[in-house]
Amino acid sequence: MMNPLGIQSKRFLVAVDPMDDKNLYGWAQLRPLGPRIRDPNLYNAAPGSGSIEQDIEEEIWDDFDKDEVDFPSGFASLPWTKEYKEMSENAAKRRNRRNQLIEKAEEENINDRNQIWELASVYVLPKWRNNGIGSELIRRILKRHMDMGRIPDDVYLLTLDSTKGWYNRFGFVETDDPPTAMALEMTAGSIITSLMGEKLVAMRGGHNSVSNK
Repeated sequence: MMNPLGIQSKRFLVAVDPMDDKNLYGWAQLRPLGPRIRDPNLYNAAPGSGSIEQDIEEEIWDDFDKDEVDFPSGFASLPWTKEYKEMSENAAKRRNRRNQLIEKAEEENINDRNQIWELASVYVLPKWRNNGIGSELIRRILKRHMDMGRIPDDVYLLTLDSTKGWYNRFGFVETDDPPTAMALEMTAGSIITSLMGEKLVAMRGGHNSVSNK
């Protein structure tokens, strides 16, 4: 109730005066948007349109389709037959495989390594702008992201067409394939920015994202 938006302070990187940490310069955050899996059943599906559970079930089903051992019938379906034992062993292997995939997905969930992310809330107080604080915030938050074993090309952002050049310096490039979770935000933002005579664009990281240029 005290935090209806579910904001987590650990997602933020905050810049303060080194001599007085109550003197705030600015901040930035990387917020998770959901699993980066694409829905395999949709042509040209956007990142984040699938689910981990669906991805695992699809992989197990593929294993089942490729299984050379058919389900036994007639007398061969009796539990003590060679055919039944082979079928049972293969089924057990698939169950074990499924459990391993689930355990791996849960481990990645704990470390947030299966997520797509949005670089958001990048803000520097007006009086501290043009001092490189915003650039340093982005460099550090992306470095922290990669130091935690995550990949830079799973980071997206929305910005104005007139300011995208600034983000190019950090390895971001414009993309026509934004995550599903950003669709509503982009639609609403596009309406607002068009009224301002601007254009909203989506960008994706991964191209020398911690460049020191």
